[in-house]
Amino acid sequence: MKNNKALVMVVILSIIIIAEIVFSLSRKGNQATHNSVSGEKPIKIGIVVYPGFAPFNLAKEKGFFAKEGVNAEIVQSTDPNQLLASLASGEIQMLTCSADCATLIADAKIEAVQIFSTDESYGADGIVVKNTINSLQDLKGKRVYLPMGFPGHFLLRTLAARAGLTNQDITIEQMDADQVGAAFVAGKIDAGVTWEPWLSKATERKDGKVLLTSKDAPGIIVDTVFVRKDLLAADREAVSAVTRAYFDAVEFWKSNPQEADAIMGQSIGIAPEEFAAQIALSKLSDYNFSLEKFERTKTGSVFDLTEQASKIYLEDGVIKSAVDADYVTDASILQNLYK
Repeated sequence: MKNNKALVMVVILSIIIIAEIVFSLSRKGNQATHNSVSGEKPIKIGIVVYPGFAPFNLAKEKGFFAKEGVNAEIVQSTDPNQLLASLASGEIQMLTCSADCATLIADAKIEAVQIFSTDESYGADGIVVKNTINSLQDLKGKRVYLPMGFPGHFLLRTLAARAGLTNQDITIEQMDADQVGAAFVAGKIDAGVTWEPWLSKATERKDGKVLLTSKDAPGIIVDTVFVRKDLLAADREAVSAVTRAYFDAVEFWKSNPQEADAIMGQSIGIAPEEFAAQIALSKLSDYNFSLEKFERTKTGSVFDLTEQASKIYLEDGVIKSAVDADYVTDASILQNLYK
């Protein structure tokens, strides 16, 4: 898909900034990791404000981290770029992102691996278009606004490829997902990739609609948790404890949905009923689901998704070189979690 020079420069600048943070704060990062392992400071888990990551808040509230004997702290933000920078510097040691995000982490020389899945988007992300656009093929020759290098970008490019469109057929313009939603509803753009609640608001525009969502193509956006390699090497058991606590929270949600929805909704600033509606657009990952997603030989595994994202983001100028999925993925925590 066509990329303008300004977009490429933005991406390159972002990578350079993250790389500079890694080098300039590496000493600080090493100290932060050492402190978290020794118990002087907690393991800090960076999570984006999103229902699929809220079970971490539930695990904290219900004492599942304490039950596992791990001192964990949740660092919540609406800015994924800031959290990436914090992972690079060592200010946080774990981070929620997505399988395609592994390519950005590797390309920025952040030494971290994805170790388990939190959820799969099942309608929470989608493509909004003007009514005159009725298929992916109708996007050929048009501008589509989306956050470059993030799941919406990966979703569009994957679906477009399935429809026979190449990266030269659509002009991508950089815009944050919330800005896409607002601009679309206001009639300022004709096509974009965004998420809830903007998908539900798309019809507020008289000539607007949702073309496709992740529910129409499940398995493309799979969210995962990354951990710094130095923490993993220093204290695998602490990382395993965090992982078990997350799955404990998911199991609690299954058995006590109303209580869990209230706790998780409050943690991200929305009412329980609104949280329940939004979480229905994601499939929370229990242990078995996550284990399957981390099976190297399975079609649609996080290994597959990472390799596909590497190809797409390399073609679109988001990353500088291909990324080896095995270098940024470690299934051993899951495989040995309950042994």
